[in-house]
Amino acid sequence: MQHICILCAVPNAPFMRSALLATLIVASGAAAWLQRPTLQLQAALIDLQGNRQNLGALPISTFAPRISPDGKQLTFDTQENGPEVWVSDFPSLQSRRKLLSDAQYPMWSTDSERIFYIGLHNGQQVLYWRRADGTGAAELLTEPARAPEHWIPKLGSITFITLNNGDYDIWSYSIADKKASPLIVLPGSSQHSSRISPDQRWIAYATNETGRFEVFVQPIPPTGAKFQITRDGGEHPVWSPDGGTIYFNRNDRLFSVPVKTDSVVTGGSPTSLPITGFIQDIGRRQFDITSDGKKFLMLFPPQ
Repeated sequence: MQHICILCAVPNAPFMRSALLATLIVASGAAAWLQRPTLQLQAALIDLQGNRQNLGALPISTFAPRISPDGKQLTFDTQENGPEVWVSDFPSLQSRRKLLSDAQYPMWSTDSERIFYIGLHNGQQVLYWRRADGTGAAELLTEPARAPEHWIPKLGSITFITLNNGDYDIWSYSIADKKASPLIVLPGSSQHSSRISPDQRWIAYATNETGRFEVFVQPIPPTGAKFQITRDGGEHPVWSPDGGTIYFNRNDRLFSVPVKTDSVVTGGSPTSLPITGFIQDIGRRQFDITSDGKKFLMLFPPQ
């Protein structure tokens, strides 16, 4: 009996959104196809010491999961049947339901009651929100928009990014005023991955204005001051709950850097953490931090 293995549409990297592995068995002049289970990503919680708690499997196209502020649910998007937004129990991941079709890049409101997301309207990407339990109608907030990023509760607004001439910029949208306005815009470079500090005085973000992506911090609302936190590369910053540390990734490894935020922001020397091998490309942040700051939700390639 001759065995021939054929690889069909298996991704070159774990970020790609579909996979099929089949084995062709040729025997006695007859051929039969045996389809193996579709590859899935592995979701896990990782603490600062690198200890890993496996949570279960998620679809191969799962992208940028976000934990609800109350810690009870998870939202993410997939691409198996076109762009869809899903909501799951957390951390069990056992109960999973589709919330939206033709939607991407979900983000929770601070009360865990609504989800911001990107959909299409008149042929362009726009910002919506809808109740997370699926009741009620979706509400269009602003257009155009690329992806929601973080809440600014004291201002009653959120940050989101736009895409203009190949550059990403950071804008804010006021829920009360129903108005979008530029927040961090620097022509000729991209700014993304905005994250507001716990005291809501500062915004951390990634920008390639120096020629490669680095982490910067600015006051919010902006005053014109800005402070460079990393110098050897860094993206996707998140704050510790006490505001004294910024975590960021450099490729597929996580780092921490101590920061002091008085009238100016100063950063110490980044420390490499024993957290590596997770999925993260140069786009949207694909990991999240728990509300207590003790663990990170991360996606890992199929076993």
